[in-house]
Amino acid sequence: MIEGKAITFRCRLTSPFHTARQTYANLAKCAPFILGSTIRGAVLKYLIEAHCPPDGIADLRQLHDPDQVAAYHLACDRDCPARPFFQHREYIWFTCAPLDEEKFGSATRIALSRPTASVAEGAIFSVEMATPGTEFTFEVFLLGPAQVLVDTVKGAVEAAGRWSGLGGHRSVGFGRFELLDGQPQADEFDDRITRELLFWPQVSSSPTLVFLTPLVLGEKVGLETLTGEGLAVWLATEIQRIASQVTGDELAPLPIERVDFRLKPEFVGRFSYERGLRENRLVAWQGSRMTLHPESGTTLDSEQLAMAAVLGIGEWNHWGFGRFRLQQGT
Repeated sequence: MIEGKAITFRCRLTSPFHTARQTYANLAKCAPFILGSTIRGAVLKYLIEAHCPPDGIADLRQLHDPDQVAAYHLACDRDCPARPFFQHREYIWFTCAPLDEEKFGSATRIALSRPTASVAEGAIFSVEMATPGTEFTFEVFLLGPAQVLVDTVKGAVEAAGRWSGLGGHRSVGFGRFELLDGQPQADEFDDRITRELLFWPQVSSSPTLVFLTPLVLGEKVGLETLTGEGLAVWLATEIQRIASQVTGDELAPLPIERVDFRLKPEFVGRFSYERGLRENRLVAWQGSRMTLHPESGTTLDSEQLAMAAVLGIGEWNHWGFGRFRLQQGT
């Protein structure tokens, strides 16, 4: 297995947090998690603003293509801690941080019109939010050459929580947090997989996967034409892709014949730090289930399933999407 580090951050909000799930005329609903891309964006924002010169930041704001942004950082001759995030981005994962919806509250705000710098029409609106004191946990995985970023990530997460925050409405102090238990511990990644395997000791002949975070379905999984056989091919390919990257070997796909599924379709949007705009995707919402039926006379590899469960599958899995667990009793 490729060497790597798994850093677990346990945090507590010191101010309200909001990230939009659905927006109505006078209400902005909050998602029940902090996106991994939100955490990654906060880390990059802090590192770039702390280490890039003002003219460099001005140049970056003119770029909207992620490849151009990455090329800019890779060509930079400064000793910038942000560069490895683009140089080794396929070896870096930020997971989502679940939030307890029972601790959600709301605040009423006055909307301002940017063009007129005055109160907007229909100005009063409510913002649903996670309240101060809410605790949350997320993980960062740094594999292979990205292991050099352990101290950088620790410092940037702590600084982002103290000074800049996460999510929306940061200009009015939202999204601040503190680390619990002092400095987070960086464990070996293979130990993290070993712990996950405790939940996958010997899967049944037809295990059921329960998704903990939204699964981005992508263009290859169209809901209109989705079949159990087609989903089986896609799922086996995704799990093989993740497991092969982690082990460094070209593994065979899991012998999945068909998948019985119960999906909760939803749209999810995230703000792309590279593009400077919002991206939307069709997802299977958390709580969606898939029951895997292997080919006759075969069994499913628990280790491949455990790796995919930790790192997630599908598009945006590097930002915490597509993570799942084994349903108890299967």
